[in-house]
Amino acid sequence: MAKLSGMSGDFKGREFPIEQGENTIGRKSDNRILLDHPTISSHHCRILYSGDSCVLQDLDSTNGTRVNSRDVKETSLHHKDLIQLGSIEFLFDAPELAADGARYTDADIELANGTMHAPEDFASISPFGARPRARRQTWFIVLAITGLVAIFAVVFFTVMLLSVGGGA
Repeated sequence: MAKLSGMSGDFKGREFPIEQGENTIGRKSDNRILLDHPTISSHHCRILYSGDSCVLQDLDSTNGTRVNSRDVKETSLHHKDLIQLGSIEFLFDAPELAADGARYTDADIELANGTMHAPEDFASISPFGARPRARRQTWFIVLAITGLVAIFAVVFFTVMLLSVGGGA
């Protein structure tokens, strides 16, 4: 039986069966699959399951529908497709649709329990990478020189004020 397996957020680990016919998905209670989440529209999308095919149709949702990282309005679903509704991700698990023309190898879903941490060698989330260390050293030197000049200026003006005030 086809199903959506939650991969993120409050829906991680939850499964939603996809039955033959129309399966509406959204935040309102009249949907077959109810997803109470602020990024899900009241009637977000629907999955039409007929025989050996599934078609996903976006219902003009506010935050969009993506399949395998592509924005879609309507697309055929295949076993192991990654579906993103708003900010929630689901795995479309339908081994019965993976017949001869399977695009993916059959794999088990592994759900992580507990908190996640970045790898130790993770340096930056920037797509441009971390700033070079040479630039950091340059900024440190500029900051140190600026600090020394400021201290010298304070000492110089203090001495000048004391010498002017002491001579009167």
